Amino acid sequence: MLCSYQNKIKSLTCIVFMLSIGLCQQKEQKSFDPVVKSFLLPGWGQQDLGFNKRSRVYNYLEAGILISIFVTSKYSNEIKRNYIAFASEHAAVNSMDKDHEFWVDIGNYNSRFEYNDEHLRNRQSDDLYPQGNGWHWKWDNIDNRNSFESKRILSDNLKLVSTFAIGGLIMNHAISSIDALYLKRKLKNNKLTIVPFIKDNAMTVGYNIVYKF
Repeated sequence: MLCSYQNKIKSLTCIVFMLSIGLCQQKEQKSFDPVVKSFLLPGWGQQDLGFNKRSRVYNYLEAGILISIFVTSKYSNEIKRNYIAFASEHAAVNSMDKDHEFWVDIGNYNSRFEYNDEHLRNRQSDDLYPQGNGWHWKWDNIDNRNSFESKRILSDNLKLVSTFAIGGLIMNHAISSIDALYLKRKLKNNKLTIVPFIKDNAMTVGYNIVYKF
């Protein structure tokens, strides 16, 4: 699952980068619409319209989101490798071809026997793990099982943060294009303004929507 998210991130980044380079190298005198530019690369349209400070804010937001995606994905993957190795050492787990549900189960049960026994009592025979070393596990002590479960949960939470960050990346592109449309019109009777902001002290980024009556 994590590899899938990382591939999507890499694909999106490459597409945006390649489109940006390709558009910048256009030899035609006709310029692309700032709204399109900001959708492809947040802040590009704002810069084209002469709002350099505004453009930099969108650039910083884009860079911050991409960095957060990279860091959380990488750290999640590192922790996953760590907890798999930990389970192999302390629960005699064979890690080959195991899905996420398996790692959740071994963090909640001391052994395969304990897991199967409870599911048999609950008449959940379809969820039983088969006999054989491929699906065997038995923790050497409860403390190690709890330690494993903590690492697994942390890895999953970081993966979730990465997923939300991808949504934030898409939102940044969309809002930047809307803001470029507003700036392009620059009509005196415009009342709605979208202003991106960054709070250095709180490490917070976001948008203010201002409506003038």
